[in-house]
Amino acid sequence: MKANYDIVDGRLVPTENVNSIIQVFVDPDETERMYLIGELSLDEHTLASALDPDELSRVEFEPKHVAVIFKRPKHYSADDNFLFRVSSMGL
Repeated sequence: MKANYDIVDGRLVPTENVNSIIQVFVDPDETERMYLIGELSLDEHTLASALDPDELSRVEFEPKHVAVIFKRPKHYSADDNFLFRVSSMGL
């Protein structure tokens, strides 16, 4: 799923503009992955790392970009015996 945002008066504002300055992809489908790799020149390995829930958090400095892969808390509950769940994110 893709969401587009513009910055208006210092705030993120959802927009229908497909060429917006900020594009957020959540669990991209195959078409969106091909767009990220082909049109935006995102490295295929970097994309796979950003989507892998078992990937280690890190910062990678490449000649044309910086990749940030990190974990964010997803769920923490006494109902699950305090099992700490995370999801991966990439910037």
